[in-house]
Amino acid sequence: MLHGSGAPLLAPGSFGHPGRGGSLGFADPESGIAFGYVTNGHQKGVTSDPRAQALVRAVRSAV
Repeated sequence: MLHGSGAPLLAPGSFGHPGRGGSLGFADPESGIAFGYVTNGHQKGVTSDPRAQALVRAVRSAV
């Protein structure tokens, strides 16, 4: 999956995939950052888990 409104990642060149339960993994070749977040529970949706997205926003603000 590519960065977009359904799967907001780090930047437009980012690619990765969310998983059931809120997990998220992606890479951003431009910044050289790889990101992985794994949970041990299940959420109803697959994209835009608020916990993972809070971490992505923190990474984005640090870059």
